[in-house]
Amino acid sequence: MRVDTTDREDLPVIYAASPGGPDDIRGAAQRAWGDLEAVLQPKGRKAFGFWLPEAGEYRACFSLQEGDDPEVLGLKQSVIPGGRYRRARLKGEDLYGKIGPTFGELAKDAPIDDSRPWLEFYRREDEVDVLVPIKHENGG
Repeated sequence: MRVDTTDREDLPVIYAASPGGPDDIRGAAQRAWGDLEAVLQPKGRKAFGFWLPEAGEYRACFSLQEGDDPEVLGLKQSVIPGGRYRRARLKGEDLYGKIGPTFGELAKDAPIDDSRPWLEFYRREDEVDVLVPIKHENGG
């Protein structure tokens, strides 16, 4: 697995959330994506997912576009914070089964920034970037 670092900009998103604990992240993710895609199509949008431990929920997100009205759609709006991330790109079969172990590998010996979420960036149906937020060398 190739690991690199990337700097991301803040990204306004529209999202659906589903409750779930550490033992049900996959189920919460399936419910959140189902709720989001039931009212909004992904075409032309960036797609991200992440679990918020402090809220006990998984968020399925699409990039916010002009004219989106989250309230009318029954969705919420937020910003995925930018910053530096360790990244691994997964391709091929069983992507979803590889996400959890990949997060573990990326977190090893990494200066984790606990103020930002660990992300799944769904590039295509068969390609996912797994991103772990890290602190800059200078601590910020």
